[in-house]
Amino acid sequence: MTQTGSLPLRQVLAYGAPGLPLALMGIPLYVYLPPFYANELGLGLAAVGLALMLTRFWDVITDPLVGFLSDRIPGRHRRKVLMAAGIPLLVVSLWFLLRPGEGVGLWHLYLWGLIAFLGWTLIQIPYTSLGAEADPTPHGRTRLAASREGLALVGTVLAASMPVLLGSEAPADVLGAVFWLMAILLPLSFLIMGAGMPEPTRHRPVADWHHGWPLLKHNRHLRGLLGGYFLNNLANGIPAALFLMFVADRLGAENWLGTLLLLYFGAGIAALPAWTWAARRVGKRRAWGASILLAAGSFAFAPLLGPGDAAWFAVICVVSGLSLGADMALPASIQADIAGIDSDEGGGDRAGLFFGLLGLATKLALAVAVGLGFGVLSLAGFESGDADTTALALAYGALPVAFKLAAAWLVFSILTDTEPNLREKTP
Repeated sequence: MTQTGSLPLRQVLAYGAPGLPLALMGIPLYVYLPPFYANELGLGLAAVGLALMLTRFWDVITDPLVGFLSDRIPGRHRRKVLMAAGIPLLVVSLWFLLRPGEGVGLWHLYLWGLIAFLGWTLIQIPYTSLGAEADPTPHGRTRLAASREGLALVGTVLAASMPVLLGSEAPADVLGAVFWLMAILLPLSFLIMGAGMPEPTRHRPVADWHHGWPLLKHNRHLRGLLGGYFLNNLANGIPAALFLMFVADRLGAENWLGTLLLLYFGAGIAALPAWTWAARRVGKRRAWGASILLAAGSFAFAPLLGPGDAAWFAVICVVSGLSLGADMALPASIQADIAGIDSDEGGGDRAGLFFGLLGLATKLALAVAVGLGFGVLSLAGFESGDADTTALALAYGALPVAFKLAAAWLVFSILTDTEPNLREKTP
């Protein structure tokens, strides 16, 4: 570590390596998997949405528990031990989840989805907790988060480009190809991180479970972050779940699917350095709030589009995609700052518990997004292929804007950059 407290670039990049394969599963799980089970396997929109939502509600228990365990496990490599345990669990469960046989039912989706999300939790929470501890400086934590989320965006773009690379838009083909890529790259990237990124020695006592929860309950900034993060991820999750149907049924542009995904995530990668710079100049919370408003403003035009408007939707994908880098990197960096301040003020070592709560907010938001999006369409009587797509347009575009505005209000009203010890100074 340098005298400024910042890790060398090689260690920052080594830390970010697992972010790429972990992100490969984002698009398959939230974009391709629901319509694949609902339409191609014939399980129905409402039933699939409910099953996926129920699998994520188990995270109410598993996320805080895994975060707490990653704080309590003795030894210097406690975070990496849990990650190593989660990798085979995730890979095996995804094999069954993404490559279902003929005649599978909702129990297959529910069971293997539940196991897959547990494996994901065992990897993701210790991974983000390690990023909060490895560098003691606010900007250093932003660098680590940017490395992790920047490589995650690369992985997401790679997953988004699968239809183009495979020459097939079939969900089954995309799901199978992405699985094999993830199964190879995830263990390899873990070895790179393990060899290149040392896990810091614990320097504070571990916070007691019973004393930790009351402090979390009264942490105003943590409540504001979790609330804004939940609403913002809910706003992102609804269009993700409905993306395939919106492009195919509303715009009539199935051949644009791969291009639109690449434009969206490519814009996120391109904008990530700018958001990192803005976070250092004006504060992480202001930068994140601005990105949320940018996405809300661009998405407000989505319900106005119809058949033949694929080019205009491409513009929306680019503009809303610019906010993606901020969404991925800045909340985790803010959480790392809050966890560090909590420890400095006597809260003890509980970064895992803090990031367990952040992971819980993410998963609950995505679970509710799938259930809410598909549920609204089911109540409206919409089925893929219907001529009247008004309900689809409103669910895809109007609902996310409302949740984005609510998230921005929480970020600007609670997570201000005026508190002296939560403000990142600019040089």
